[in-house]
Amino acid sequence: MSYLRNPSFEAPDIAPWTRMNQAGSVQYKIWGTSDARSGDAVLVMSTSQAEGSVAQDFTATGPPASVSCFAWVRSGSQQPVKASLTIWDLGVNRAVSARFTATPEWRLVTCAMDTSGTSPKQIRVEFYLHTVNRELWIDSVNAF
Repeated sequence: MSYLRNPSFEAPDIAPWTRMNQAGSVQYKIWGTSDARSGDAVLVMSTSQAEGSVAQDFTATGPPASVSCFAWVRSGSQQPVKASLTIWDLGVNRAVSARFTATPEWRLVTCAMDTSGTSPKQIRVEFYLHTVNRELWIDSVNAF
């Protein structure tokens, strides 16, 4: 089971997803569409400044010494969108990123990080946009 809440963006409230880096430049919304990867909605985000991000924090408990995350992503237009899926271990301020280029077709992006220390661990899953003024669609995000 995923640590994330509202991982497929089916709930009408966007929380607990939040704007993080360059927060003032980030636009995001849950958008109902028949083009969703699963269900009826996606997270749509864009930024006017490079490295704008959307994130969710959670507490990982139990013995696993790693956190993995996967998400389905695509560009909201015919133009490519460069972005990253990043996992942060907030307790030790360490991150692992998977850079990707989203196209008009849905693509699975994965990222994994070995964690250190004892449980529980404070973890952040974060999507950074490197391309400005283009929409990135995100669906079915899971972290375990």
